[in-house]
Amino acid sequence: MVMRRWMKIFLGGFILLSLIPLMGYYGYIKSQAYLNEPLWSLNGFTNGGMIRGKFYGDRLVVVETNLSIFSNEGSTVMIFSERGELLKRFKTEFKVYSFAVANNTLFVSESKILSIEGSTIRTQSFVSAYSLHGKLLWRRNISAFALTYSNGRIFGIDKENIFALDTNGNLLWKKTIKGNPYRILSCEKLIIVSSENMRRYEVLVFSSSGDFLWKLENDVSALDTNCRYILMRGSNWYGLFDMNGNRVWTKEVSPKNQVIFKKDNVAFYNFYAHIDRNGNVYLSEADSFTILDTNGKVIVRYNIPIGYFQISPNGKLIFDEYHVFVNPLYDRDHDKIPDDEDVLPINSELLYQLSAAFGVSFVFASIYEWQKKKEGRKPMKST
Repeated sequence: MVMRRWMKIFLGGFILLSLIPLMGYYGYIKSQAYLNEPLWSLNGFTNGGMIRGKFYGDRLVVVETNLSIFSNEGSTVMIFSERGELLKRFKTEFKVYSFAVANNTLFVSESKILSIEGSTIRTQSFVSAYSLHGKLLWRRNISAFALTYSNGRIFGIDKENIFALDTNGNLLWKKTIKGNPYRILSCEKLIIVSSENMRRYEVLVFSSSGDFLWKLENDVSALDTNCRYILMRGSNWYGLFDMNGNRVWTKEVSPKNQVIFKKDNVAFYNFYAHIDRNGNVYLSEADSFTILDTNGKVIVRYNIPIGYFQISPNGKLIFDEYHVFVNPLYDRDHDKIPDDEDVLPINSELLYQLSAAFGVSFVFASIYEWQKKKEGRKPMKST
């Protein structure tokens, strides 16, 4: 009888006290507020320049470049651990516009101001290599708008040219193509180039030796590849293609996420995308952030855009140019701990609140029962 009464009081108190955190957690999930709660941020590390970052193994390499066109100040390179610890900080000699990281080396396209005469600025461009400790390893007088790295080679684009360097900066080959290339990706033995030619957009695919393999036309721009698929974007569609250019699936882009403006005949979209190692597709558009599987099926959609972003090689982290988040696919209880590192599969804050509710209910039920027993032991007064 005593145990049954204690249990009723305990359960009643625990259920009542648990309702508040459970309802709060439900509201937290429904509001999608956890996408605004990063694991860590660059706050205190940057000075208002243009930020770009790339994951390299278990590190994040961030490059900040002064936005002033009249400044010859070099870019700041910062290397962080996955948990936000600053491991190294150094400056490049000149401004960095694109970079790739491989073999503990930072390969960069740099630009130096030679002279300023009125509104005319004369510059000289380079491709350089720095160790991740900040030491300049080599510099070549090669102009590059963008760089990428794959299988021991550095690939770049500039105006009507694509080229390949070895890791010592030696030019392996250079190829002129029709049009203006503006994005380059590399993967294993393929080089994928987005180019504009007479207001027609196309994706050109080459071998690592520079031999042309195939192309896709109809206003397309390459966005990302995971070495099994290529994600592409057109003015009113996006889709997944295999490495031979065959369509896996395509979807229509809503009107609000179509071309925003064109500059120098290059289309700009409020649209960023990546593919992770498992083939999941991540899309950040003007009004949403969506994750799809390899078949194009929506896994989850958040009504919060995150803009430019990168996915870590293991897929667990997302960098949005200023913050690092735990990927929602790897953090289903949304406690900023990847699921395979989470000892208990429940949100840590919710667990803390439920534990507090358990403790308070236990103490309250015990005190109540002790008080009842005390009252039951009081002697009867004689009349």
